[in-house]
Amino acid sequence: MKKVSVIIPAYNKAELTVETVESVLAQTYGNTEIIVIDDGSTDNTKVKLEPYLDRIKYVYKKNGGACSARNLGISIARGQYIGLLDCDDLYLPEKIELSVNYLEDHPDFGFVHSAAYFIDEKGKILRTFSSGDNRCSWIGKKLLLKNFICNSTVVAKKSCFEKSGVFDEEIFTPADWDMWLRLAENYKTGYIDKPLTMYRVSSAYILKNTELFKNEERKVLEKAFKRNNKLSRRLKGKIFANAHFRCAQNYILTDQFAKAKKEMFLSFCKNKFNLIFFLIWVYSLIAPKSLKILLEKKIFYNFGS
Repeated sequence: MKKVSVIIPAYNKAELTVETVESVLAQTYGNTEIIVIDDGSTDNTKVKLEPYLDRIKYVYKKNGGACSARNLGISIARGQYIGLLDCDDLYLPEKIELSVNYLEDHPDFGFVHSAAYFIDEKGKILRTFSSGDNRCSWIGKKLLLKNFICNSTVVAKKSCFEKSGVFDEEIFTPADWDMWLRLAENYKTGYIDKPLTMYRVSSAYILKNTELFKNEERKVLEKAFKRNNKLSRRLKGKIFANAHFRCAQNYILTDQFAKAKKEMFLSFCKNKFNLIFFLIWVYSLIAPKSLKILLEKKIFYNFGS
């Protein structure tokens, strides 16, 4: 049975981190290494984890962001497989077993992700996220259009990071997207259409930092275009159209309607063949507040359009 290292970057979420650790301890798969990288927490995370120290590897480091914590975890992991789990998310009991089985049955695949339950701060299930976009093994071009891989669902061969590189520590919000893109360019991607992770929905940071989010997304795309310099002009147009559309949604939800209209227009200009973008742009001109109400009725999470 191959060892799986589950890396949990933790920062000032002591109670939730304990729940996350317990969800990994409850796995049906036995050969598991749990690595908690405490990224400079100032709360009682270490104290709360003390009862588990004989069953987990706890490492405290100076605060440097989740990506630096993940990278440290990857560097010290002893497992052949790496599970990436945020400290406020949960694994369902069969998560590791089914993920490992998939990769063992598909030895030419590099990593696998799954469907997930979206939950609120109290753990209540809000809805199920299922990716209809991952129906083929090479998903790089589809993934450029939007990030349809839910965070905390990926299990990858450790060797994949040697070729694709680790997390970019200069990117924060879309750092996972950047990582999945690089993995997907080099390896076949598996998908299990069954919720195996409980993902805690929180859009507050993105909504409060839309300008940063927009700039970081552009950086991710520019990196990807540099690596894939033969992408068609039309595909690049679609990719940028989606990015502008995601940004417009954030502006609408924060009542920045003038900026939203501009982003909607740019989205339509980049992909004039998308009738939905045109209709939503017109709607944003006529009734922006009504559009906001429609967006708020959805569980908001920025996987793209």
